[in-house]
Amino acid sequence: MNRKQMIVLWIGITVFVLMGLFPPFIASLPSGYGGRQRYYQFILSIYGNIDIIRLCVQWAMVAVITGGLIYTLKDKKDDKKPPAETEET
Repeated sequence: MNRKQMIVLWIGITVFVLMGLFPPFIASLPSGYGGRQRYYQFILSIYGNIDIIRLCVQWAMVAVITGGLIYTLKDKKDDKKPPAETEET
């Protein structure tokens, strides 16, 4: 893994963790105020329900984008390596 790929990997991990620390949640409003509000808030100060589906979709998007960038940033010389020769005894 080259330097650019490592940077992308650590950025992806950081974003993934931050999304877990500040997840989307749904707060029910009192009747007469029109349903539910959606917010992002620190995990330990949440007073509503975490929106698990939205959080999983966000995590999946980060994983796909990070994986795509890591694949795109691989060195060209890695593709041209000759296959390993086997020794015959």
